[in-house]
Amino acid sequence: MDRRGARNGASVVYGYNFAMGSRFLLTCILLASLTACAEATGIPSLSPTLTQDTPLTIQPTALTTETGTSSPTLEIVSPTTEASQSPESTLTLEPTINGTLPPLPTLNLPPTQAATSIPQPSVDSGAIQFYAPGPLSKLVSPLVVYGYAIPGFNNMGYVSLYGEDGRVLDYQIFQLNTALKWAYFYGTLPFQIRAAGELARLTLSTQDQYGRLTAAYSVHLILLSEGFSVVNPPGDMRERGIFEQPAPGQRIGGGMLTVTGEMRPFNSLPLVVELVNRDGKVIASQAAAIAPASDDGYVPFRVDLPYSIPNGTWALLAVRQPDERIGGLMYLYSREIFLNP
Repeated sequence: MDRRGARNGASVVYGYNFAMGSRFLLTCILLASLTACAEATGIPSLSPTLTQDTPLTIQPTALTTETGTSSPTLEIVSPTTEASQSPESTLTLEPTINGTLPPLPTLNLPPTQAATSIPQPSVDSGAIQFYAPGPLSKLVSPLVVYGYAIPGFNNMGYVSLYGEDGRVLDYQIFQLNTALKWAYFYGTLPFQIRAAGELARLTLSTQDQYGRLTAAYSVHLILLSEGFSVVNPPGDMRERGIFEQPAPGQRIGGGMLTVTGEMRPFNSLPLVVELVNRDGKVIASQAAAIAPASDDGYVPFRVDLPYSIPNGTWALLAVRQPDERIGGLMYLYSREIFLNP
């Protein structure tokens, strides 16, 4: 081959190589342009996007290769629509309290004036019993009184509150209804006093159908114009006076009645033993000296009552003791007997 032919052959080879290179370069430029367009137009990629509020469930799966071996891969499962709740089914839970509750506040209340339970009277209990207020209780108005009493005529009881000068601060009639021996009573007595404090006497009494006193019982109190009430316990509830002679149902004659018995006196003033007929007339009366025991025990007494009547009659035998602090009656106990001339 001559030199011209060689030059022509070389030109052909160079032209072929240049054409191939240009085609390869054009292909690369086209691929690069397509990739840039895909990112610019927002074509979604295959890789998942994780957000903070999207829970993911990751389950291991096995991917089989051509060589027969398997290796675990991670499969991303997107949350289903069933996991979300509609606004109508949204639950609102009340807050719970963990730990212990705070202590309740302490209330500063005044003392109570009434007992929470009242025992039934025993056989030897007094005809009138003040369960409250007890002796020398300090009370503000209104005074609260309750207890038991053997009803008088028409199931009535008469309650009086006396000031230290004997004036009546309040007076009420209690209805003593019961099918048993003792009737429960409860009431309030308002009062007004002129000083900051004052001694007083609370008395409950009963009468028979002839207007004679059949029983009376009293307790000394301290009345306050202001402040809180302080109620003392009632103490011994047994009957203070006991007749040993004459016996119940015994008929007396001969113009002389001997009376013996025991007494738990309130003070050292003499007892008064007397006979009162159904017309309210005093047939006989005699004083008996007595002194209180140091332990509030029973002290014996005896009196002889001479009497004079034209015919046999029923008479009320009564023993009473006056109040040494405030004028009036402190206590009375009675029993009806039949007298012959």
